[in-house]
Amino acid sequence: MGGILSLDLRLHGGVKKRKKKICTKPKKIKHKHKKVKLALLQFYKVDDSGKVQRLRKECPNAECGAGTFMANHFDRHYCGKCGTTYVYQKVDA
Repeated sequence: MGGILSLDLRLHGGVKKRKKKICTKPKKIKHKHKKVKLALLQFYKVDDSGKVQRLRKECPNAECGAGTFMANHFDRHYCGKCGTTYVYQKVDA
């Protein structure tokens, strides 16, 4: 049996075209990360005698380890790695 098999497929109709969505609000502008040159200089200060002083609070959590500094906000210290937060106490005068 050395016959030739011919296959003829035609697409009849198909799926109806969808109506384009109308955007009522403009697209949200995402936050772009700003690279700060020599950012390490914000974390340490060297005295005249050569002694290094840490300017930021280190995270006390065991999973973060030494060298993980907490961010200084106006009302709290925050660790970006584990999420630990220390809120400043307000002093009533």
